[in-house]
Amino acid sequence: MNEHGDRSRSETPMFPLGTVLFPGATLPLHIFEERYRSLVQRCVSGDELFGIVLIEKGHEVGGGDVRSSVGCLARILEHRKFPDGRWALVVRGESRFSVDEWLPDNPYPQARISDFPDDGDGVPMERCLAVLERLAAWVSDATKQGYEMPVVDAEAIAVGVDAEELSYRVAQLTPAGSFDRQKILSQATCAKRLDCIEELIAGLEEVLDATGDNT
Repeated sequence: MNEHGDRSRSETPMFPLGTVLFPGATLPLHIFEERYRSLVQRCVSGDELFGIVLIEKGHEVGGGDVRSSVGCLARILEHRKFPDGRWALVVRGESRFSVDEWLPDNPYPQARISDFPDDGDGVPMERCLAVLERLAAWVSDATKQGYEMPVVDAEAIAVGVDAEELSYRVAQLTPAGSFDRQKILSQATCAKRLDCIEELIAGLEEVLDATGDNT
């Protein structure tokens, strides 16, 4: 148990990447490096989760990277092993964690981690819906200006989820770079997560307005 009373996991296999996985989101992965082939074999054989963390500096191949201290546990939904040993995966984000201690990369990265749930009682669903509607409006405006954007059906996206789940869905749909996505993932509360998303949307609105003024 850590200082917050959260459950600690020992020797969790870890996969540092150049991207961020949110809880509830899916991510395709192509595994070709030998050490991560071993990681996948372990997780497939034991129906085990592994952690995904953002590489803040360095590269995915070969090690020597600087890794984020907050990540997301991943569950393998689909897997295919090729004759040459490579794997094709589809994984889903399960829950956030914080890294307590990195262990030796033998044979692949591992860490002791603790669950990292939201701190507090959450926010009203109306707050999440307002941010979602703002994102949907921006996507609609961007599409009208000729940008190719995925459709954001606010009503469909909000069906069957609570505020926390919806906040991550909105985060996944918001155009952002890896470091902005990591900032969203690392927020301690749902309210702060939504604040980060709204800051990004506000920036996108300003860019779109400026682009529209110049056309």
